[in-house]
Amino acid sequence: MANEQYDLGVAIWDFGGDNELAIGTVALPTKGGITATIEETTWSPTYDQTGETPRDVIKTGERAEITVNMAAFNLEAFAKIFPAARLITDATDPNKKKVVFGGKVGESLLPYARKLTIRPITLFDEDDPDLGDASQDITFPKAIPRANFSITFAANTERVYPVVFQAIYDDTENAIVIFGDLSATS
Repeated sequence: MANEQYDLGVAIWDFGGDNELAIGTVALPTKGGITATIEETTWSPTYDQTGETPRDVIKTGERAEITVNMAAFNLEAFAKIFPAARLITDATDPNKKKVVFGGKVGESLLPYARKLTIRPITLFDEDDPDLGDASQDITFPKAIPRANFSITFAANTERVYPVVFQAIYDDTENAIVIFGDLSATS
């Protein structure tokens, strides 16, 4: 087994069937890896008699955000990932393309939520219909991508496109995040 401290990850953006988009491969590389932040929010009630000493910890919510640092300028991938992005191919020259960002203001992005799975690259196999071994997956049943780019043009740096996914609660799974193989049943 690979040393987890040095294991790269692949982010599998699920569009169903063979239509997944795998970021963190040779075709769509990353620079700076993939970071998932999962946190519980809490409230700690206190009493006057004990000052600011918490008397309990009450869970008030959960949050998760995943940043996938794409190192590829890939117009087709950008158009596929972002709800407010449109790929335009020139009518006279199909090699000329652009992605236009804009719109969806005030619209719920819930219909664009998809399953996002992070899998160690040592367990990823793009030739396998299941894309490899799911035993160490971290899956967000519903994640919504947001275009929050901060792109640097500087000497001795690679251009990176940080794609931020916001996880939302999935009623079907009763979860915001699932660790391990989704095919496990009780």
